[in-house]
Parts: sequence; C-alpha cells; structure tokens
Amino acid sequence: MQRRLKIGIDVGGTFTHAVAVDVDAMELVGKAVVPTTHHADEGVARGVVQSMEKLLAEARIAPEEVVLIAHSTTQATNALLEGDVAKVGVLALGTGAQGLRARQEANVGVLELGGGARLFTAIRFFDTAGGLDDARLRALLEELRGEGCQAIVAAEAFSVDDPRREERVCQLARELGLPATPTSALSQLYGLRMRTLTAVVNASMLPKMVETAERTAQAVAQSGIRAPLMVMRSDGGIMDLAAMRERPILTMLSGPAAGVAAALMYERITNGVFVEVGGTSSDICLIKNGRPQVQHAQIGGRRLFLRTLDVRTVGVAGGSLPRGRTKLVDVGPRSAHIAGLKYETFEQATLEFTLAHVQPKKGDPDDYIALATNGKATHALTPTGAANVLGLAQGYSRGNAASVQRAFECVARALSTDAKSLATRVLELAAKKVAPVVKALLVENKAKPAEFVMVGGGGGAEAIVPFTARGLGMEHRIARHAEVISAIGVALGILQDTVERTLLSPSESDLVALRKEAFERVLRMGADAASIEVHVEVDRKDKRVRATARGTPQMRSRELGGALPSDAQLAALAAKTLGVDTSALQALRTGGWLRAYTAEKRVPVLLGLLKLVRTPVCALDAEGIVRFATDDAHCVAVPPAEVESTLSALLERFSSWGDGGVVLPEVQLVKPTQIADLSGLAEAQQLVALARAESAALGADERVVLVVRRRD
Repeated sequence: MQRRLKIGIDVGGTFTHAVAVDVDAMELVGKAVVPTTHHADEGVARGVVQSMEKLLAEARIAPEEVVLIAHSTTQATNALLEGDVAKVGVLALGTGAQGLRARQEANVGVLELGGGARLFTAIRFFDTAGGLDDARLRALLEELRGEGCQAIVAAEAFSVDDPRREERVCQLARELGLPATPTSALSQLYGLRMRTLTAVVNASMLPKMVETAERTAQAVAQSGIRAPLMVMRSDGGIMDLAAMRERPILTMLSGPAAGVAAALMYERITNGVFVEVGGTSSDICLIKNGRPQVQHAQIGGRRLFLRTLDVRTVGVAGGSLPRGRTKLVDVGPRSAHIAGLKYETFEQATLEFTLAHVQPKKGDPDDYIALATNGKATHALTPTGAANVLGLAQGYSRGNAASVQRAFECVARALSTDAKSLATRVLELAAKKVAPVVKALLVENKAKPAEFVMVGGGGGAEAIVPFTARGLGMEHRIARHAEVISAIGVALGILQDTVERTLLSPSESDLVALRKEAFERVLRMGADAASIEVHVEVDRKDKRVRATARGTPQMRSRELGGALPSDAQLAALAAKTLGVDTSALQALRTGGWLRAYTAEKRVPVLLGLLKLVRTPVCALDAEGIVRFATDDAHCVAVPPAEVESTLSALLERFSSWGDGGVVLPEVQLVKPTQIADLSGLAEAQQLVALARAESAALGADERVVLVVRRRD
C-alpha cells in the first residue's frame, strides 16, 4: 500500500524544521532543517518551502504520498513584537446612544505593542439612522485610505446579534482593495472595546499575512503536492488558508502551541507537564485529562478576545550561560546564541579552554561565564554540557565527552570545585527557575505532582527536564525525536474551533445550539464526525458560554487494523493506570474505540492506621492511550435511553453546598468513540440537557459510562 504522510513544518526563530509522519504507523519517516528566512523577499515562506523540498528529496517522498501539509508561523507574533504592522482604519457604526457608544469604544487610539513598537489607527463614524449609504461609506473608507490605513475594521455595538451592517462595510472595503475585518467575525461576545481591539490587531496583520499565505500556497502547488495546506493556531489546532486569510490573529503563539499539540497527539499525554526546551527559553504547559489549559491573550497589557494555550515561558534552557566570578550565582537569561558563542557540547576538536567573562548585550551584567581559546571567548558553558557531565544526556543533546569534560574542569578549577559539582550547581540553578512555574501550574489546577508526568521536548530537553523532575519528585521522560517535536506537532495538529457567546441566562436550547455550531465548524474543516469532542463551559461571572470542538481528519481505528493491542493488553494497561492488580479490575465497557475500567482500591491514611476505599476510573482508547483518569469517582454504564434519569439521580447524590450555593460534581460521559466533559456547566438542567444531546445519536445496544466525581 502507498504510504499516507503528513508533513509538519515548524518555523522557529533560528531554524525551520520539517518532518514527515506516517499517519498509519504514527512513525517519523524523515526530517530536514534549514535556516529561517526572515530576510528573504518572500519572508519565512521561502524557508517553509525550502525545508519541505529538502525533506521530500532526502526522505524520498513522492508528492502523491502527502495527504496534508501544515506549518506553524512566527510571523504574527514577530510582526507585533517588531511593529511590522499596517495602520488600521476603524469605521464605527450606530445611531443614538449606541452610536455614541460606538464612537467612544471603537476609538482604540495608538496601541503599545511593547519594546517601543506601536500600532496606529484612525477612526470615522457613520450614523445608521437612515440605513446604509454605500456612496457615503465608500467616501469614508477612501478618507481612511488617504490617512495611510491599509486595512479596515467595521465596528458596531451589538453586531454579534446582527452582523449584516459590519459585513457590508467590509465587503465595500474589499472592493476598494482594502482587507477588512468585522468585529463580529472574531468573537460573538459583547464588549465593543475589546472586540474592536481584537479586530484591529487582526486587521493590522492582514496585508502581509495574506501575501505570505498566497506565496506559500503557490510554492506548494508548484511542488506537485495537491494535499490541503494548513496553518497552526495558537490554541493547538490547525486551520486552512481560507480561515487564516480572514483571522491571522489566531496564529499568534503558534510555535509553543505546536509543541503542546505533539504532546497530545504524538506523546499522548493525558495528565502531564510538557516542557519544551530550546536554546534560550523553555515553554511550560500543563495538560489535564488530555486537555491543555488555556487563557486570554494580551497585547501591551490589554486583553483580547483571543484564546491561547496557557504556555508559560522562563528564560533558561539548554544554551543558557551561567554567571559568577568566584561562585555561580545564576544561569540565564542570556544564552550562547545571544552571546555569539558555540556550545562546548558539540565542539568536535579537543581544545584547550581558559575561563573568560562576557557581557552579551549592552547593559547586561559582565560576569557571564564563557570559555576562551587563544585568548578570545569562543564557547559557552551550558546546561546541555552539564547534563553530559552528569550522564543525563542520552539522545540529541549528547555531545563530545572529551570537549565537555575539559570545559567543565577548566571552569571548576577557577571556582575551586570539581567538574561534577559544577555541573550539578548549573542544573540546580536552571531547575530553580523552572520548578516554581511547574509548581504554580499544578497548584492552580489542583493537580498532584505524583499523578502527573513531566515530558521534555526540544533540543535542550535533557539539560532541564530530568533534573527539574527529580527535584519535584515527578516521573519524567524525554519525548521521542524531541529536537523536532514542534514540527511533529504541526503535522499532527488537531482540527479545532471555539464558539463563544454572551448569554446572561443560557437555556438548554442555547447550550445545545452552541454545541452543534462548534461541532459543525470542525466537521466542515474535514474532521471525522466520530472523532469530534465538544467541551461546553458556562462562565457565570462574565456571563459567557464557550463551546470548543476538537477532532481529527480520520479515526485511526480504521487504519491500524491488527496493530491494535489485545483486550488483555488493554486491561493490563488499565490496571497499571489505576494502581491495582488485573484481578481487581472491573471492565465497564470493552467494546468500541474507547474502553472504561474501574476498581476498588484501599488507600492507607494516618500513617497506615486507617484505610480508605477509593474507586479510581480510567478510559483508554483502542491504541492503549489513557484518555481520562481520576483517582476516585462513582461510575456506572447505562444504555443511552437511561442517561438522563441516571445522571439526574447522580447529580442529586453527589452535589455539595458551597459559599455560592450548589456545587455540581465533575461529570464525564465515556461514549463508544468520544469522551464528553460536562464539568464546565453551572446548573443541573444544563448538564442533563447536554448529556441528552451527547447520547441522542447512539444506538440502543450501546453503552455510556457516566463518571461522576464530587468536587473537592
């Protein structure tokens, strides 16, 4: 059979990595790297195409074998950091009190992007009392163009209820050759100021992002590949070029999101902390029950209606430079790359080093440690080297042992210590920066370190992750092909979209309709209906309802055939996850793509004087991947017709009272091919309504496992 390959391309600050993944075997079949082409006429698009062409040649991939190409991009983020954005014209609409509101809230002024970069805007107002006047609207748009505006935003106070006037303005703008964004296209939430701000940031990127997208698409087509071309989103999903041309803002922070996507799809992390370690910084994200944590993006300290992964960055990584003259006092944030130094780890020649101190940038401390050859600072002393000295580097970061040993012995002599003690201190200081961030994520998400695994990705993973995990008492592992993990994540990116509404008191029909809209959006992107899971959340504080749908282009159960684990192997994996013997395991459902298991487990407390009975629950897919696990819950398998009545009774039994009233339990529905997480809902009738909707399409002979856990 002909291979079916997905190509993922990760555009980094220094290098652009491309990989090909066999979607049937989930194996990496080739990888290539080229320098990122920031300064080319085509921008980073040239590097995307160069890396792809190199990959096709070196891995001997035929164009017809490729079923999908996806790439991350730093262009949106870099454009904001560097101020390389278009001036945006805002055309506000309204009449009476709403018109006054539009004049005020749509006038966002000059946006500070950080580092001295700015985004400039201009505004015009059109009174809609007499309806729309195309001639007058065109004149206002021409006025904005005359002020140097290269993109347009149409803003009306309650356009989320009726977007037609905003959409008409944008249509007229496009007819005049101006890319345009209606505020209602990016968010369905009330709040014109934040909605306009989000649309302005999006519009400012449109001219260059659209140009880059067109060039990339043309180059891919010229290569003979006819597969869809996708772009990584900041929430870990992927979208097609048509969506990117309208909403380039969704690609912000897509680089870190690519690594998290790989953690989910390739490493299959259910409960873990993913740490992607580069040369200068490390990105950290917590994954709980197979779902990464998310947050609202900010620009210049101002919130946007944009959801991004909650990825936290620390200034320490595999190439970070230690500081100190008589003893080590810090590691980072400056790195070998920033200081223009080579890694001691990858020096092939056995050189004679002497200790040196450098000041990487003006204003930096002048006690960063370097290694000199022939009287000139040429190499860095790094955490990657320290990991080699301590025997922690086994994969990509393993280097020239003789070179590393000489480097650490040289510095150790000057600091009156030995090489191993020096290496240990380097990693202690590096871990000291990463560990508090990991702890904070665990505490914020009520996660226990012993139940979470730390997974390292990126070329510097072995320099940071093993030592940090050991200090926190966490299990750890280094991801397969860690150095290209982000490119793998791009290739395997999930299809995802989010629908948000401002609803003061959402009804059952509101929630079902929102779930359906999110489901259909991802279905239209090409996701297999059986793979789509929708998570609905009700935010009572901000009066918002959010539905996030995630799916994959195909269910892999149809592809892997005999490669799937046996029932006995799945049971053994479930027993290991629950911490019990296989003989104690109870299978709630063994058919279908998803399997659910539970057991009774006696847990010692009070120094072993007492034992509490716990009933942990887990769900595995047919590949043996743990999709959900909890340490104590009530669970029952019922036919679809009994879901509503059974769940209603369980809600009464496991709800509790808090300061704000009734506290509903966490609820998961394990269906034959999907897990429906209903824990984000605020009221019992909402929860029951969505459970009914989730079960409606199932056959009478199928079973739904209800997992109910009382909240702490």
